[in-house]
Amino acid sequence: MEHARQFHDKYYGVVDRSLSSIPAAQTFQDKTGVPKVYGAAGIAGIGLVLVFFNIGASLLVNLTGFGYAAYASMNAIETPGKEDDAQWLTYWVVFGLFNVAEYFTGFLLYWFPFYYMLKLGFLVWLMAPATRGAERLYATGIKPVMAQVKAAQRSAPASTSSSAKAAESKSE
Repeated sequence: MEHARQFHDKYYGVVDRSLSSIPAAQTFQDKTGVPKVYGAAGIAGIGLVLVFFNIGASLLVNLTGFGYAAYASMNAIETPGKEDDAQWLTYWVVFGLFNVAEYFTGFLLYWFPFYYMLKLGFLVWLMAPATRGAERLYATGIKPVMAQVKAAQRSAPASTSSSAKAAESKSE
């Protein structure tokens, strides 16, 4: 029980400060008398139960992956620094590639038990500032592949033009 109390004390203030920037959370607290942290935890809990039992899971997970990221991206645009802009731009690149891959493999993925729970965990890992998952995945997976593609594009015109010149000289 003591461990649960320490966990509560450690994160309650962090979540409360985060929710203080959301006017709807403060309005909820003022009108109901329930701390906004508990309201957010209740909504998150209901959402997790719905995803766990696959009730509207696709919609809820995609809204989480899109909705929060869109909100954070709009806030990042308004800040003077560029670091958060890069974080969210990287997230959108990874999110877009993930959705394209999911589109083509969806008929297989949906057969995996708890697929939407895993997808939700993956999207939260991508978004979380503490993990910076999107930046990690981009740096270790996407960036090296894109470097190879760019190198192939740079060498393609040279080899294509030399092949064309060779074919032209043979035809003469």
